[in-house]
Amino acid sequence: MEREATMAKNFLFSATQWMHIHSSLWDVFLALLGLFVFRCINERLTNKGPMLWPVLGILPTMFLNINDMYNFITRALSRAGGTFHHKGMWMGGAYGIATADPSNVAYMLKTNFKNFPKGKYFRDRFRDLLGDGIFNADDELWREHRQVVKAEMHSSRFIEHSLQTMQDLLHQKLLKLTEKLVKSGDSFDLQEMLLRFTFDNICTAAFGVDPGCLALDFPEVPFAKAFEKATELTLFRFLVPPFIWKPMKLFGIGYEKALKEAVGIVHDFAEKTVKSRRDEAWKHGSLCRQSDLLSRLIEIEYTGGQGKKLRFPDKYFRDLCVNFILAGRDTTSVALAWFFWAVNPNLA
Repeated sequence: MEREATMAKNFLFSATQWMHIHSSLWDVFLALLGLFVFRCINERLTNKGPMLWPVLGILPTMFLNINDMYNFITRALSRAGGTFHHKGMWMGGAYGIATADPSNVAYMLKTNFKNFPKGKYFRDRFRDLLGDGIFNADDELWREHRQVVKAEMHSSRFIEHSLQTMQDLLHQKLLKLTEKLVKSGDSFDLQEMLLRFTFDNICTAAFGVDPGCLALDFPEVPFAKAFEKATELTLFRFLVPPFIWKPMKLFGIGYEKALKEAVGIVHDFAEKTVKSRRDEAWKHGSLCRQSDLLSRLIEIEYTGGQGKKLRFPDKYFRDLCVNFILAGRDTTSVALAWFFWAVNPNLA
């Protein structure tokens, strides 16, 4: 009897302890759920921009609108009066302001540009692709890049070369391709065609290399495809915290593995272009016959330590190539596509 009483007592104690533990967990769960709901309601009532979820920030909202991103951002900016705050996943360090207000843009990019550096957060994520190029540089390094490039880009020689390059691409490729597509009677992606046009134009004018994206058969160019993939995967780093993408990069897994491969193809193309131009300069003694931006910059000498005349290293020009393509490829093609849509909305 005594043994049975002890067993019953132990059973009752265990049951009581189990109920106490689980009731405590249930209380914690209900408290967290209540806090979550309260934060969501408060966020929705006080924030005119996109929904910022507890812990996850703007990520769920973006993924819910991933197939309608441009319209989603446009609607969000419209509701918020042209500017809204955003933040990413907890501990991810992703927070900032999105704005379409012309006065804000002018203030950041012109009036008070020095107070708005890209910062370590931006540079860390783009370093693999852009290196130390002008669009991933700040402060003195940015000024050095700008000073060197600006002088050559504003020269009459390069302006004439750029104009001639664009005219040649327009008449010899773009118009012929457009005529072929119109005669076929099939629908086609105008923005894709303009993207190929701007890609060829930038590479030809700036580096003297025609990647051939605008050929009549719409070929798949490995370099162009790799560049697009590298850009998209690099932007993905802004959506996930560094404690996720940095280990993935270290161990070469997931999308970071694909990013490394794409960046490798892009850099290989740029390095071969630079090497080819170096070899040409060595063979002919100079590049005086070439008018593209890369050739003109390779010829430049600057004064280094102890008054020595030096030339920029190959890595400088590799980063230059990648940065210039990034700067002009999507921006120009999207602007042209919107222009044609504004002229005739029925194009879509």
